[in-house]
Amino acid sequence: MEPLELYEHSLTAPLDALVDPSVQVLPAVLDDWDVPAADLAAYRRWGLPVIAPSRFQPSFTGTVEDEDRVYHRLATLSGADVLTSSSGAVEGFSTLPTATVPRFWVNGSGALLVDTAWRWYGVNAALRAIPFEEATFDRLDRFFALVRENDPTVDEKSLWHGLVEGW
Repeated sequence: MEPLELYEHSLTAPLDALVDPSVQVLPAVLDDWDVPAADLAAYRRWGLPVIAPSRFQPSFTGTVEDEDRVYHRLATLSGADVLTSSSGAVEGFSTLPTATVPRFWVNGSGALLVDTAWRWYGVNAALRAIPFEEATFDRLDRFFALVRENDPTVDEKSLWHGLVEGW
C-alpha cells in the first residue's frame, strides 16, 4: 500500500483491518483486572502495537498504586507508564523524578486506546514514509480531529496531542 493510501486506510478502516501481527502485543493474562468488560475484550482481541518512533511499548504487566487506586500497566512510553484503573480511563504517569507533567490524559477507555493506538501506528508509518511537507501538518491535524471525534475526553493536554505536536 502506498503511504497516502495507508494514511487514509488508517483513518477509515475497521480496526480488524489495521492490526499488524508483526507489531501486535496481546496480553498474557487479564483475569484479575478490574476494568470494564469492553476494554478487556479490546485488549484480548486486538492488543496494542509497538510504535518505535514514539517508543510506545505495550506490556500489560505490573500495577501502580496511587491515591488509593490500583492502576494496571498497559504500556511504557518515553519515561512514562500508560495505565488504566477500574474506571477504564487511561492515563500516563511519568516515571521521571523531574517531570514537569507528572500525569497526563490518554483516553476515556481502554477500547478507545486500542483503536487510537492502531490508527496512530498506521498514520505514523505512512507519514514517515513520505517527504515532510506543509500537508503533513494538515494530515496530523486530521488524525487528531478524528481522535477527538471518537473520544471527546481527549484534548490538547493529552498524549495524542503531544505526539502530534512533537511529530
